[in-house]
Amino acid sequence: MKDTLKEIPTIIFLLIIGIPLFVLFIPLVILFLIFEFFQKKQFKKRYQNYLLSIEGKKFFCYNTRKNSHHYIEKNIIANLAQDIEYVFLEGKNLKSEYTRKYISHMLNNISDRKGFPYIIKISNGKASDKSINSEFYNFKNQNKNPDDLIILINKSFDKLQ
Repeated sequence: MKDTLKEIPTIIFLLIIGIPLFVLFIPLVILFLIFEFFQKKQFKKRYQNYLLSIEGKKFFCYNTRKNSHHYIEKNIIANLAQDIEYVFLEGKNLKSEYTRKYISHMLNNISDRKGFPYIIKISNGKASDKSINSEFYNFKNQNKNPDDLIILINKSFDKLQ
């Protein structure tokens, strides 16, 4: 009981300081939330315009996973169709000729999250995506002809809306 009584002045002091600080910072938090809302809205508009500017582009996206990275660079990248761009994700570092923030956003919003590699096609101002992870590893692990995998990748792009 005596311990509880000794803590009462500390609790009262924290309430006297805490409540005014809380009330003081509420407007700052509200301003921050409003600012963040408009920033996101503006980014979405710029992202939409960016997608329209790269209409028809096709992307093959892969990462540094050790058991696939070298295979992809040796057998896939050089043999992709001329209209297919590649995006390489090395850790958090994105290597692409395109605007990083928009490509990063595109990769963060992939709907078919089964693992790399991904294919992305831009059409009608939207990014359509597909993971070809299982197909890729089936070909790679069974030592199938990489040319057949290239054909599969091209057909997969054609199926994207």
